[in-house]
Amino acid sequence: MGEHHVRLSIDENNLVTEINPAYTTIKDDEQYDNCVVCGKPSPYKTSTHIDYRIGYVEGAGQGCFKSNGCIESNQSEREMIMIPKNLVEKFPNNMQLGEAVRKYFWENYK
Repeated sequence: MGEHHVRLSIDENNLVTEINPAYTTIKDDEQYDNCVVCGKPSPYKTSTHIDYRIGYVEGAGQGCFKSNGCIESNQSEREMIMIPKNLVEKFPNNMQLGEAVRKYFWENYK
């Protein structure tokens, strides 16, 4: 019937001491998705098919349901940069890519 996620409390000996009941007692059709960017609740239940949602990105999750909602409300907190496509192609390793992007940022934006 799909995947279910629960929050566990683990002690210093790596033993489970508690299963958070908030995650186990709420039915899937009663939970609402939050925006994966800003964390604000969306008007969409987790049971709503993605074809009937606004702002859902496959592989990423539910975004703000208003166009540019996160960007408009968090303009001072979120800025975007553009990087050359060849950086992604040149560095297939995520660690190396991150290092190259950070270097590019400091050379071109600071």
